[in-house]
Amino acid sequence: MICLEKHQLNSKKLHENMSTETKVLKSEYQTEWEGFEVRELPVEDIWQSVPIAENIAGKPFYSRVKDDIKMNGMHFPIMCVHTTYKTLEEAKERWSKKINELPFWHNTLGKNKKMIWSVWGGSNRLAIAKAIGYTHIDAAVLPSIGKAISMQKWMRKPFEDTYYK
Repeated sequence: MICLEKHQLNSKKLHENMSTETKVLKSEYQTEWEGFEVRELPVEDIWQSVPIAENIAGKPFYSRVKDDIKMNGMHFPIMCVHTTYKTLEEAKERWSKKINELPFWHNTLGKNKKMIWSVWGGSNRLAIAKAIGYTHIDAAVLPSIGKAISMQKWMRKPFEDTYYK
C-alpha cells in the first residue's frame, strides 16, 4: 500500500512538473535585434494585434510558416511593444477592423497605467508558438507601435520570395 501511494505521489509530481515546464521558441537573435533588446516573454501574456493570416497572395501562409518553424526554428524574434491600454484603444480606433478586438481590461491603475504586451510583427508566429506548445517566445522590445509597424517591411524582406509573392 505504501509503495502504491509513493508511486501515485511521484506520478503526480511528474505531471505537475511537466505542466509547468518552460518551452521557449528561440530566434537567431538571443539578446539584441537591430538595436532592440530581445527577451523571452510568456506567450499567454502577449495580445495578438491582428488575426492569423491563413493565406497571403493566394497561397498558404500560416501552415507554411508553421512547418518552417517546426523544421528550422524561428529566424527573427517577434516585435512586441509594452504599451498602455489607452494606446491600444487609440490603435483600435485608427485601424478598426484590421486589428483584433482588444483584450479584456480591468485594473485599478487606470487605462494610462495598465501595461500590456502586444505583438506588432509576428502575430502568426505567436499563434504558431501557442499551437505547438511553446510557453515563451523571443520578442524584440520596440518603443512604440509605430516603430514596430515601420520595421515590419524590413523584417519580411528576407522572406519576400518565399511567402509574399
